[in-house]
Amino acid sequence: MYTPQKAYHNGDASHYLKIAKNIYVFGVFSDNNSKMPTESATWRSPFWPFVLASFFYLTNDLFGLIITKSIFEFMLLIVAFSLIRHIKNIKPVHFLFFLVLFIEPYYLKYSITFLSESLTSILILVLALAFVLFNESKKYSILIPLLSVIVMLCHPVSVFFVLTLLVIYGLINLKKHPIRIIAHAVLVMGLTMLWPLRNLQTFSQGFYLTASQGATFSKGWNEMVIDNYTNVDGDLADESLNLKHVENLKDNAKYSTLKLAKLYKEGTLNYIKSLSFFEAVHIAMVKLKSNFNPFPEKPKPGFLEALATVFRIFYGILFLQCLFRIFKQRKIGITSEKDKVFLVVFSILMGQILMSVFIYTGLRFNAIYGLTLLFSFIYVNKRFFIPKKEKWHVISYKSR
Repeated sequence: MYTPQKAYHNGDASHYLKIAKNIYVFGVFSDNNSKMPTESATWRSPFWPFVLASFFYLTNDLFGLIITKSIFEFMLLIVAFSLIRHIKNIKPVHFLFFLVLFIEPYYLKYSITFLSESLTSILILVLALAFVLFNESKKYSILIPLLSVIVMLCHPVSVFFVLTLLVIYGLINLKKHPIRIIAHAVLVMGLTMLWPLRNLQTFSQGFYLTASQGATFSKGWNEMVIDNYTNVDGDLADESLNLKHVENLKDNAKYSTLKLAKLYKEGTLNYIKSLSFFEAVHIAMVKLKSNFNPFPEKPKPGFLEALATVFRIFYGILFLQCLFRIFKQRKIGITSEKDKVFLVVFSILMGQILMSVFIYTGLRFNAIYGLTLLFSFIYVNKRFFIPKKEKWHVISYKSR
């Protein structure tokens, strides 16, 4: 896995590695070993390649890069814990509670690859903690918009989760702190748009976050979804299926990455327009059913895969607890940290629903929520995990 022959010829993970090395050697976001920016490199969102590129300054050894990645993620967790300690009455020994999170199977799976899922998983956990603990604190609230932007630029599949959480954050604080919330909204939009602006300036092919948008849209909406979609490889559909719905299409082999992305989008929109309401709902329901099915819909052998199924059942129970709380109380409150944990869970639930309908999700994409869902499950059900005599100090609330 960590030999150059395998590491640089291993699908998505290799692409991240190539871009990172190009940034390190030439200082350019490209994937062709040169100073020339490429459209194909913008298939990937920017944050992880730039972070990975910085690791090359420490080591060129591939296994060493993975170790550095793990250390970096661990340090992020230590920083999060230190921030919590600074405003909460907890002891260093309680950091052990955070270490328990690292048994999450899909985090373990992706932490030993050059994919962005494990780093995104850590970032989402830190964002969730910031939301639960700091949204009433003027001193630390700036973390919420900054982390939100970083999460979206690390893995765009998180965008609906982040936007849902930001809307909730804004609604909670708008009345008390309107200037702060408006400033945070402007900050999120401004920072997020920097990358699309870079792409527009560099290629003059439109305003886009990643070049993959058209292809993923096409893979999530086509005539093969109903029969062939699974939560294991639902994204393996041929994105060119919808090109037949593009008027006056010439030989698509002559089009660049970004022009093809526009054609995929156009063809997919035309395909959706050709569907009846019930046909469109049918396709959406197939993807939603797969998204919330904890069991792999195609064989996935291995111990971690089997263990991940058990954990996804726990997360399903957590989603049901969240929905039960909403339907029972007609709302989720904002007065306690448990309420705010449920708001994070609700945001993940909405993020998965919206992304499933918009493009697709599945086991891999949902892996980015694993650490946060495990933390939330343990916290919401802490009475089953911690003896009554013990106090749950990890995020014991003290208003500032």
